[in-house]
Parts: sequence; C-alpha cells; structure tokens
Amino acid sequence: MPASESTLTAGQHIWEHALHRARLGVWDWNLVTGECTYSDTWFEMLGYARGDLEQDSELWLRITHPDDRDRALESGNRHLAGETDAIETELRLRHKRGHWVWVLDRGGIIERNAAGEPTRMVGVQTDISSLKNVERALEQVNRSYDLVLEASVTGMWSYDLASGVSHWDDRTRQMFGMPALPAPLEAKIWHSFLHPEDKENAEAAHALKPEGDTPSAIRYRIVLKDGSIRHMETRTIFVPDPGTPGSILGTIRDVSEEVWAADALNMEKEKLRVTLSSISDAVLSTDTGGVITFVNPAAARLIGRPQSQLIGLSLSQVRITQTQVPLSAVFGTQTGTQTADVVRADLDDFSVRWTASAIRAADGTHLGSVYTFQDVTEQQKQQKALSFAANHDALTGLLNRSAFDAKLREHIAQADVQPITVIYIDLDYFKGLNDFAGHAAGDMALQTIGAALRDGLPQDTIVARLGGDEFAIILDTGDFDAADAIAANLLRTIQNADLGISTAHRNLGASIGVALIHDSQTAPADALAFADDACYRAKSSGRNQYAFFSRLGETATSGLTAARIVADIADARAEGRLQLYGQELRFIRDPWVCSGHVEVLARMRTRSGQMISPAEFIPAAERFGMAAPLDRWIIQTALQRHGHTMQFRGGLSLAFNLSAQTLSDPALWETIDQVISDHGVYRGNVVFEITETAAFTNFEAAERFVRAARASGCRVSLDDFGTGLSSFEYLRRFPVDTIKIDGSFIQNLTTQQFDREIVAAISTIAHNMGYDVVAEKIESPQDLNILSEMGVRFGQGFLMHRPEPLEQLIDREFAGQLQGIAQTR
Repeated sequence: MPASESTLTAGQHIWEHALHRARLGVWDWNLVTGECTYSDTWFEMLGYARGDLEQDSELWLRITHPDDRDRALESGNRHLAGETDAIETELRLRHKRGHWVWVLDRGGIIERNAAGEPTRMVGVQTDISSLKNVERALEQVNRSYDLVLEASVTGMWSYDLASGVSHWDDRTRQMFGMPALPAPLEAKIWHSFLHPEDKENAEAAHALKPEGDTPSAIRYRIVLKDGSIRHMETRTIFVPDPGTPGSILGTIRDVSEEVWAADALNMEKEKLRVTLSSISDAVLSTDTGGVITFVNPAAARLIGRPQSQLIGLSLSQVRITQTQVPLSAVFGTQTGTQTADVVRADLDDFSVRWTASAIRAADGTHLGSVYTFQDVTEQQKQQKALSFAANHDALTGLLNRSAFDAKLREHIAQADVQPITVIYIDLDYFKGLNDFAGHAAGDMALQTIGAALRDGLPQDTIVARLGGDEFAIILDTGDFDAADAIAANLLRTIQNADLGISTAHRNLGASIGVALIHDSQTAPADALAFADDACYRAKSSGRNQYAFFSRLGETATSGLTAARIVADIADARAEGRLQLYGQELRFIRDPWVCSGHVEVLARMRTRSGQMISPAEFIPAAERFGMAAPLDRWIIQTALQRHGHTMQFRGGLSLAFNLSAQTLSDPALWETIDQVISDHGVYRGNVVFEITETAAFTNFEAAERFVRAARASGCRVSLDDFGTGLSSFEYLRRFPVDTIKIDGSFIQNLTTQQFDREIVAAISTIAHNMGYDVVAEKIESPQDLNILSEMGVRFGQGFLMHRPEPLEQLIDREFAGQLQGIAQTR
C-alpha cells in the first residue's frame, strides 16, 4: 500500500473515532446526482444500522418530526439561495425505538461548478437532547419562579454597588407607578419616592455591609406621583462578586392593604374596648380554666364588686349581688343563649339572661369563653304579659284567632289517635243589640258570653273569640253523642246568659256549627270551614240552633260542602236540577183562598236526586259570589215561562228576592227592565224583595234600584223587616210598597209581649204610611187571630201554604183564574 494511501486510511480512522466520540453524524449530499450519504455515527446516533434505512436525499426528511420539517427545509433553501452563510437548525429525528432525538444540524455548500452553482453540501448533526432537557428543566424552574412571584405579588430588584445602577422588574416598576421598561435606573430614583418621615430608616436599612450575609427587612412608605401613599416591605441581602464591590439583591411587596387592615383592626379593638366599657350589658371573659380575664363596668355593677377584685377569680368564687348562687352555677357549661331564674336573698324572683361563646384560635384550639349577661327580671314579666296579649282576645280574655289556629293545627295532627270536635258559634241578633243598647252593652254581652262558654266547659278545652260575635271551640272528643250534648248545652248557656240590665229586654241566641275531625291530614282551614258551613246551615234554617257538618267523617245532611255546592250550581242549571218553587202570600182573614201573589224560590237537587235546601246552597252562593248570577237566572226563567200569565192587571204576581251581591251590579235594572219588556209583563205584577241586610250592605245601590223599579211601575217589598234597629230609617229612604215583618217576631207572638208590641208598632206605622204589611213564618192559627186584630193584611207561612214547584202551583191555582181575567179584558 502506498504511503499516501496508508496515511489517508489512518486519517479516516482518526476522524471516524473523533466523530464517534463526539456523537456527531455527518451527511454528504451530491446536488447534481441527488445522492446523499450518512456516516455510521449518524445511524448509531439514531439507533439504526447502516442497512436499516434507504439512503437518499429525503431520508432525513422522512424521520423528521412533522412540526420541524418546514423550519428545516426553510433553513436549507435560504442557504442555497445565498441568504445565509450556513445551515443551522434544531430539529427532532425519530429514533429507531420510537422516541425523538433533538439534533443541531449545521452544514453548508462545499463545491460549486464553473458557473458558481452549488454542487455539493456537507453537514454535521449533533445530538443535543441532553441540552434540550436541561433547557426544559430550566424553563420549568423559571416558570415556577415566576409563578411564585406572581402569587406572592412580589417584585425583584438589584443594585450594583460599583456603578450605582439599579435594575427593577416590571412588577416593581408597576408598584412605583412607572412604565415597564428594561432600562436601568439610577439610585436617586428610588430615593425620590421615599416618604420624608421614613427616608432615613429606609436608606439605613439598604446600606448593607459587604461582609454581611444576613438578609434585612424593613417597611416604609412611598409617595406616588398622584400623591397617594403606599406601604412597602423590602427584604435585602448583599451578594458578593469577586473583583467588584458586589451588589444588593432585594424583593419588594406592597403591604398597604395589610397595614390598613391592621390599623382598622386596632381601631376596632379600641372601639370594642370603649363599647364594652360603656354598654349596659354585663360582659366578662375567662380562660380555659374558668378564671376571669376581663370584666366590664356593667358586669362589675351587677356582680357587686370592683373590676380589679374580679380579675383572676374563678367563676365558682363569684356570686351575683344579693344571691348565694355562684356564676359557675348560673352559666353552666353549655354555650348559647339561655335564661336562668335565681332566687335572691330578699326572696324576689331574679332572672338573668346570658350568652356563652367559646373563644377559639385559628386552628380551633379552645382559648376560653366570653359571657354576656343582664338582669331581665322586668323584661320577663313584660314578655309574659305581651305573650298573653298576643295570644288572647283583649275583650274576653279567650284565645284569639291566631292562637286558636295554632292549637287547631296541633290537635288535628293527633286526630288519627285522638279525634276532635270543632265548634263554630255565631251570635244571633248581636248587631241589633249593639245598635239598640250601644257598643258598651255589646262589649259586656261578649264578655259575659265568653266567660259563660269558658266556665261551662272542661278546664283544658280550647275556647277562642275569632272576632266580632264569632267564637270557636276545640273538644278532645270525636263522639257524635258527646258533641251533640255539648252543642245543646252551649246553646242553652248563650240563651240564658245574663247580659245586664241594659239588654234585659231580649236575650241573644246563637247559630252553632259542629264538625267532627278524625283525619290528621285535614287542613286546619278546612276543619274550621266545615264547622263554619254547618253554622251557616243552622243560621239559614232559622237561627238559634245547631247543625252538624260531619259524623265520623261523613256529611250529616246533603253530602256537599259550600264550595262543592257552588261548583255544582252551574251544572245544576244546565242539567235541569235547579228548579223554581213558589210559596203564596195569602190574606190573613181568608188564609185558605188563592191570592195570586207568589214568592219565587229556588231548589236544587244532587245528581242522585237528593234535595238540597235553600238553607244550604243560597248561603253558599252568597259566600262564593254566585248569588247575582243565580238571582238573574231565577228572574229570567220565571218571566220567560210565566210572563204570559202576568200580562194583565190583577193577574199572577211574582215576587223575587235580590241579594246584596245582585243589588251591587250597576247594570242590574237595565237587564231586568229589558226582560220585563221582552215578555210583555204587566209591571205591577213584578215585585222585588230586598232584605235589610242587603240594603245595609250597599245602601246607595239598593236605593238607586228601588227608585228605578218603582218609577217603571214595579213594586218593592222590604223583607225581614225589624231585624235591625235601623229598619224605620230604611222606610224614610226607600219608597217601598210592602213591608214583610221578620219571622223571628212572629214565631213567639203568642208568648212574647215584646214581639207583639214590635209587630203592632210596625203594622201601625206601615198603615199610616200607606204600606201593605206581610207577616212571615205563620205556623199556628193563634198567630192568625193576633195578626188579624193588629190589622196585618197578608201572611206567609207553612200554615197557609208550603212551597211547591212553581209550574205545578200556577197550573193548579191560577190557570183558570187568569184565563177568566184575560177573557173579561
């Protein structure tokens, strides 16, 4: 082998050995032929053997990470275009095991042709994965460092002692209200911000000695350009640098909020101290062993010893003034608010209200307790009086409505085990008594009846005044017979109650409703409504009696509550279950002869055919706003069916009752007037009956209707006359044709002198003023004789005629008579 060849081979071995040691991979790219060769060290760097990969100019590109390809190609193209002196790119190549190897690719053109065009490129790729790992670790450290500074809202600065120049990071500049610029700052900049009062201390703290290695910390104030003052905290340390004076490194933090919060806390503490010293409530605190650590003046006064003597004593050694009870016994061991009753030496009751609160550290450690206490003896007495007043009726001393509702709720909750009876009482004629004898007499009557009800029942019976003249009772029994006996006794109790000399002319009665409750799921409002419904039935049936709503959970009468009845009225009209009835008014002197005057009534049947009396559905309609539509239906239906028999003077006369709701309708008269005209009815045969109650409810509307009706030729009758002591005032205001004396005066006509005098007076005044008089509820022949002697012309009652279907009544009694009248006309 020639010497030159031997030398070349040795040189190649040396270079290959050097490349292997340096982990350098060489590539050689012939730009003319497109061939590209790679050194063994290049394959070894990526874990391949030389035969594992096909060598060509695209080999390196095939194993390059997708995110790095464009950047590597761009670097080579720019070098080929002459824009750069060499190729230098960092990229990732896929290792044979699948992971990526970071390499630094450096190379360039080494040969050109005669035209200067590149013909050959050579490069070296170095494994820099370790360096990249270090860079990532360092980047992570820097990021963590930045996050720490960000979280702590801390700025960094440095001061070079040799040059006198400072470097502030962006956060530090921001704290001082300066723009974020990388330029260094002169030391005097910082000095210019220092508060005059803090300048000396701040500068001294930053003048660290070169040999010192202990950090220093200081707080000082700075004044910003806008004049605002901020509190800063700086920590500094001297950093030596061989050959130079060294530098100072520091951190800075804006602690204004902390300082202000601390100042506010100190101020609040002072306010608290002053407040505790001046308030009337007694306050003391103890440590964990019950030893007193603080006492305010109020506590010292209540205990009866100076503050200085109390500090250091335990609660067991201290007694409230005039008592023999230590504070440890009064307060007990529980926290919260409680009231303790203590017997004083003078034997008077002494009540202390106290609150105990635990004092705990931030970690929950118990540090002691705080007690606030006060003498609440008088407050307790006043509270009891207020509590009684809040739950009792001021006039009668019975429970009031809210207290009764609460008791009813409690009793119903146990109704499955202990059934109850709810009784609703509504006094009859109480308004008349109030009007006649005055409110003082009315109040006395309520007090007397309230006391009578309470005294006539077992001691634990719930008795309440709901308001006005209404009372309610809860009995701990679900037995029908027992409830029946109690209701009868209550009725007698009210009837026999001595109401005083001013009301001795007439005792009161009552309408009583009774409901038996066996189901704990019954709503309290429903239970009271059941009794109220029964009370309405009792009142509508003639008053001064009682009625049951339920017996063992089943309805005792029609099986319908007021709400269900109202809901059924519209269906009853459509299905023909709402029927017109009539009851005649007859002459007292000839009571068995048809008079031609009929009061139109209404009756309703259930779908099963059971009759529902007016005493049930009329009050229900009034209570739920259905009275006006019902009255209109009665008038329109009666005139439509029988208007032809009412077309002649002296013919059939129909009287219609108008409720207060009906009278309140401003369009009522126009509607009725149109119906009368449509059927050609002789207006003198149409009578409207208005009760005193309806007139009183809306006097102006009633007066307006009466005047319009009479002006058109219709007649008006004032019904239930005498039930109110303003009856004769209505005669002054209403130009009526007929007065109907309330049946309550007629029922006892033979036995009550008072009632006879009232009827005689009404009859005399009516005759003198030209009114016809009708006596209601005539049920005995003796009533006829007395009324006849008084000059009462007309009567109405079961004795003379019982209500019957209107169609049947007219066909039997009036068809022939009216036909004769028509022929004579």
